[in-house]
Amino acid sequence: MKLAALVLLVAVGIAFTSLGSEALSPHQVIQALMGGAPPYWKVCFALDSSGSISDSEWSCSKSSTRNILAIINSTPAPNSVSIFKHKIGLVRFSSTTPTQVIFSMGTHPFFPANDAAIAAVEKVGYWTNLYKALVLCDGELGSLGKRLVWIMTDGQYNKGGDPRPTAAVMKKKGIIICVVVIGDNVNWTVINAIASWIWVKTSSGYFIYVRCVLIYQTCKAYFLASYPLLTVVP
Repeated sequence: MKLAALVLLVAVGIAFTSLGSEALSPHQVIQALMGGAPPYWKVCFALDSSGSISDSEWSCSKSSTRNILAIINSTPAPNSVSIFKHKIGLVRFSSTTPTQVIFSMGTHPFFPANDAAIAAVEKVGYWTNLYKALVLCDGELGSLGKRLVWIMTDGQYNKGGDPRPTAAVMKKKGIIICVVVIGDNVNWTVINAIASWIWVKTSSGYFIYVRCVLIYQTCKAYFLASYPLLTVVP
């Protein structure tokens, strides 16, 4: 692991590259995906609401997701969550029944209503059905356009079966899957298999091929790393 990655682990996070690991921020990932010219993206957030997520972590998870939404809204330009621009949906996953679409893709055309809808999501459930979460996101994203699943989880699943085959099919259809992992009790075999590989431009100006997995020791660290910037990554 590079020294920079070690220093920035808590504040920024780690994304895995083809050559090792690199300290990256959510801003860099979103800029890499959405920073160019349109077409705009369909984004399905998937939030882990399982029993291993505490109430305070759930609140932090929603706040961090709202930060990510704000970054998306400013990429590639201000007010990019809008009619005919980026569309947002959200899936909450835990036990099988509570794992559901909370609001469908494009239900809320503009940023403020999406922000309020994320803030209002209740924590429900005990187990972790990541397979169903991916199936629901796949259905929301459809078969056309630029499509992203942004998962926040503590890195485990224990209901619904192996999510890896579903993730593989989704990626073959062109869907990008990025996974934010909190803590160190993580099934890395599954998480690494689910996540997509993407090209990201670093702050040094060179491009690296990274697996879209961002790792934080605490949700607070993720929240701080996801706090919206006034300017995009160059």
